[in-house]
Amino acid sequence: GYTPPFFLKTDAIISFIDASLADNFIFASLSDVERKFLINSMKPQTVQAGDFIIHQGDLGDYFYIVEDGQINYLVDDNVVGQCTRGASFGELALLYNCPRNASCLAITDCKLWRVDQTTFRHMVVNNTATDHRRVIEVLKKVPFLSGLDPLEMTKITDALTAASFLDGERIITKGDVGEIFYIIRDGTVEISDIGLGDSQYVDQILKAGDSFGERALLTGDVRAANITAKGEVSCLCLSRDVFEKVLGPLQDLLDKAMTKSILVRGNRLKVNCNGPFP
Repeated sequence: GYTPPFFLKTDAIISFIDASLADNFIFASLSDVERKFLINSMKPQTVQAGDFIIHQGDLGDYFYIVEDGQINYLVDDNVVGQCTRGASFGELALLYNCPRNASCLAITDCKLWRVDQTTFRHMVVNNTATDHRRVIEVLKKVPFLSGLDPLEMTKITDALTAASFLDGERIITKGDVGEIFYIIRDGTVEISDIGLGDSQYVDQILKAGDSFGERALLTGDVRAANITAKGEVSCLCLSRDVFEKVLGPLQDLLDKAMTKSILVRGNRLKVNCNGPFP
């Protein structure tokens, strides 16, 4: 098996890195042991002000956490954001073997912690969905994802992370702002208190292979129901933020889905009218 590298750290640094990883959804599926291995394998790096840590277009080789300093994100030499202590970056290029979509420039002297691609992929990618075929079949049933081409569908599948819930645990709370889309891998969930305003619906049960929470990716609206685990439940999850980093803003995807829906309805109307579409 794979033996990850080891770099000695103080308890304070271990706690700092652990807290930084907790803020990154991609690491949600790691067990305590796997998380410890990942932290132990992170190597310190110092960067001087004015140096580039990542160049846009390069293939990804490391994932980084900022211990100290300020870093600017640049796309086509334009500043599009910045990060400071506790932030992390570089994970998406490691997950998908794709070029970096932005440059990272140190504005001040920086202290970083980094992990190499081999260790990163062993720890994280091995904990994402292994049964791509099953997952893709589920994704094809989600209306706004059904029009994705095979490459886009694979990117979405690779971006999924795992989350587990205990019996009775609330997965979604009505009224909360939606940010995550779920696919049930094992177990069942109950949807209750469905509806907003005067519209109310009967409770529903979803099982393995079903999905929920897609409105979070589409609109970011508040949740319209409570969803609770019935027994132990394992889900695959996709956050709105990761979705947009992988496929870009959702508007074009929604426009394509809407156009496809209109064309389908139009063709059905043609058939039903037995004549040319008016």
